[in-house]
Amino acid sequence: MSKTALVTGSSRGLGKAIALELAAKSYTVIVNYRKRREAAEETLREIARLGGEALLVKADVSNPVEVDGLFEEIRSSTGRLDVLVNNAGWGYLTPTSSMDDSLWERHIAVNLNGVFYVTRRALSLMQDLGWGRIINITSIAGIRGLPGLPAYSAAKAGVIGFTRSLAQELAGTGITVNAVAVGFADTDMGRSFFQATGMSLDEYRERYTLTGRLVEPVEVARLVSYLASRDADNITGQVIVIDSGQLLALPPP
Repeated sequence: MSKTALVTGSSRGLGKAIALELAAKSYTVIVNYRKRREAAEETLREIARLGGEALLVKADVSNPVEVDGLFEEIRSSTGRLDVLVNNAGWGYLTPTSSMDDSLWERHIAVNLNGVFYVTRRALSLMQDLGWGRIINITSIAGIRGLPGLPAYSAAKAGVIGFTRSLAQELAGTGITVNAVAVGFADTDMGRSFFQATGMSLDEYRERYTLTGRLVEPVEVARLVSYLASRDADNITGQVIVIDSGQLLALPPP
C-alpha cells in the first residue's frame, strides 16, 4: 500500500504546492479544504495529471468535531497516515489596539488550535505504523514577531513551541516533528499583505530580502518533501527557515 500524506489547507498556495510535490513522490495525498471546493478540486485534477492519487476531504481544522470526521475518512479510505503537513493558516493585518476578541480568537483557533487538533488525531495512526513525519508550517512572524500581526505572530510562535515539545515526547517512536518557518511568499496571502500596506512587491524585494525575490511555493514544497523522506530520519525538533533572508534584512521592529 502506498504511503499517505495529509496536507491541511491544500486547495491553494503553499498547501497546494506541497500536495503536488508529495503526489509526485508517490504519496496518496489527502487534499483538505474548508470552503474553496472548486480550488481543491483543481488541486485534485492536477495530481491526477501527474499520475498521482488523492482524496478530497472538507474539514475546518479549527473545529475538533470536523477534524474527527476528517480522520474517519482517512481511516475508512487508506487506513494509515505516514506524513502530516499542518499547513492551514490565516492572517489579517490588524494592530493590537484595533483587534477585537473574535478576531484574536479566530487567529488562535486556525493557526494554533488546528495544529493541535489534527496532530492529536494523527498520532494514533502513526504510532500504529511505528513511523511518521509531522511537519508544521509556521512563519518568521513566530520567530521575530511582526508589527500589525500580533495574533498571527503569537499563534505561529505557539506552533514552534508545540513542535519542539512534541518532538521530545515522541523520542524513540520513529516519528519526527519539525517546523518550516516561511517568510513572505508569492501566494495569495503574501500578496494580500502588500496590498494592505501599500508597499510594492518590487520595493519589498529590493529592501527586505537578501536574494532579491520572495519565496516560491515550490521551494517550500521541496523542503517539506525532504523532511518527509527517509533522508531526514535524524532531523527532529527543528525550525527550518526559508525566507529569502528576510529575518536578517528586515529593520528592527
